[in-house]
Amino acid sequence: MEATFGSQAHSYNALLPIADANRALSRFGEEVIVGRLLSVIQRFGLQDKLGIRLLHKHNDILPSEVMYESSLFDLEGFALSTKAVTRAEVSLMVPNSWQLVDGAYVPVEFSDPLLVFDPEVRPETHTEVLREIGLILRETGTESILGPCLHYGSYVESHDPFERSAFLEKTDFDDRANVVRYVDLDDPAFTNSAKTKWRAIQSVDSEGNVVWTTACNCFCSVFPQGGHQGTTTHRYSD
Repeated sequence: MEATFGSQAHSYNALLPIADANRALSRFGEEVIVGRLLSVIQRFGLQDKLGIRLLHKHNDILPSEVMYESSLFDLEGFALSTKAVTRAEVSLMVPNSWQLVDGAYVPVEFSDPLLVFDPEVRPETHTEVLREIGLILRETGTESILGPCLHYGSYVESHDPFERSAFLEKTDFDDRANVVRYVDLDDPAFTNSAKTKWRAIQSVDSEGNVVWTTACNCFCSVFPQGGHQGTTTHRYSD
């Protein structure tokens, strides 16, 4: 177990910062590659459970730490916070995203199982779809910047206060945490943000044909110079 978590920390720390990862994906051709990966997920009928994520780091972690996502309520309302914790601090967690490293999937970050649509989805239970995703990642050379991820479930979606929304990530530098909140899609906060998660969405075209499209439902806000946009977790007073 120690070697597994040590390897996970090493691969996480080797990830690019958000701006560098976003630029790298643009050079590879974001829409084409993400579309190919999502088409595999859709073909296996897993579009409600699996998506594709832009792999990037918010901070470095120690070999004894993982990036763990949990929910919270503060003065701004509902939020998801992914922060560096030791294994001893968390009794139950599941991987929520993976990176293909030397032909094997290594967890990138972890979640409280309550947050995800299906906590049972993992490389050992869905070998074929992840094998095909891996083939595309290796073919396109995007193993270090793209990987499969789990979708959020009904608990998270029940706290969406908007008709048209997406998640916006910012970094709480004091807590070494990535804070995600629902934001209205028309909010100017999305200015200068990078796409970080995609899912396959079914729609019907003007001729009545069912088509699948690529939708982004999570963005990461960045400074003009390329770093993460900062935020705070607004704690209640005692």
